[in-house]
Amino acid sequence: MEASSDTLTVNHHYLKSCIYYEVLQKKPIFDSYRNFCDTVGKDAMDYPDFQFWYYRFYHGSRDFDYDRSVDPEPKTLVDIPVVIMKKISNYLDPVERTCLRIMNRAMKNVADSFPPVFENIQVMVSDWSITWTLNSKRFSCKNERRGCSLSKPNCSIEKSDEYYIKKGLEYLAPVLKMPNIQVKHFSLQLFDETLNPNDLLPVPFNPKSAFIHCRSTNKVVQFLSAMTPGHLESLGIDVSSAERRENYGIIYETDQFKQAKNVELKPVWGFNVEDLAIFSHLKKFKCHLRSNNAFEDVPRIRDTVLTFENFKSCVLSFSSGFNRFPMRGIADALGEEIPIGPIAEREHRTITHRYCIPDSNECLKFKITEEQWQCRVLIVKVS
Repeated sequence: MEASSDTLTVNHHYLKSCIYYEVLQKKPIFDSYRNFCDTVGKDAMDYPDFQFWYYRFYHGSRDFDYDRSVDPEPKTLVDIPVVIMKKISNYLDPVERTCLRIMNRAMKNVADSFPPVFENIQVMVSDWSITWTLNSKRFSCKNERRGCSLSKPNCSIEKSDEYYIKKGLEYLAPVLKMPNIQVKHFSLQLFDETLNPNDLLPVPFNPKSAFIHCRSTNKVVQFLSAMTPGHLESLGIDVSSAERRENYGIIYETDQFKQAKNVELKPVWGFNVEDLAIFSHLKKFKCHLRSNNAFEDVPRIRDTVLTFENFKSCVLSFSSGFNRFPMRGIADALGEEIPIGPIAEREHRTITHRYCIPDSNECLKFKITEEQWQCRVLIVKVS
């Protein structure tokens, strides 16, 4: 294969001789095509033509002058019957179908005939990357010195001159806006406040549960408002990096919060006991409490929870003024003794208490655990 590439590209017999040479080397076809392109140029012959001649020579034919025009027109992907295309799609998982639907209109229609169901979608946007996980498959688009780099499962890294968020959204947004998409849990961690709900989410968006971390309560409300009230059963919110002066109340006024069943809040500071009223409609909730007098506030917490009609359980991380671990105050309030003696490694000092609800066969079970950085109070209504 010493002839010049310019001569080879205009002489089909030379090109076929090169292919025949690759066959004689008994190399895999992909390696052979790569070597062929390195020798005669990438534009000398498309892969489908190379593949045709490679396998003719491989199976013993030596006719360089074979007239391919007498062959039937080769079938393409769009010529596959719809029934077969649907069978193929049925064997793919939801993430694989998202790749199938971008191939052409026919494949898109077939892929969209299967409701896309995702157990878990996680999105994180920072000032240097956007990453997302669809079920267990991870994608990312990272900011580079010039443009960005896109990583997809089982694919080589793709370089682009585009802005990293714009490039990432070209792949992610169409997935989230697929017709009839079903999402069990959606997580958004937003450290770049330039992203808006319309850039990413359909309206309405219907996850069963969601977790939102933003630097501002206004941004939380924007994304929360894109989700269908009532359909969103569980909600987690973290605005721990937000400024103290922000108005957290606008979150509690949303229909999404009011119609949720389970809520976990992680504000920058804790709630007072009287603030527990915002959780009165919930079955389960989790938050951080502050108190200057655990002995007085623990009975107030108990009596407040008893008024919640739908209450099943709650988890309260507790602190008390300068004493961050008010185990003694809680124990005294419940009339329980703190266990003494050594504690096994990785275990925590724990108090269990039951309070019988008046005129009821039910009771509140308290489990108070002194952990490394907090005192954790679990309250469960039991029969």
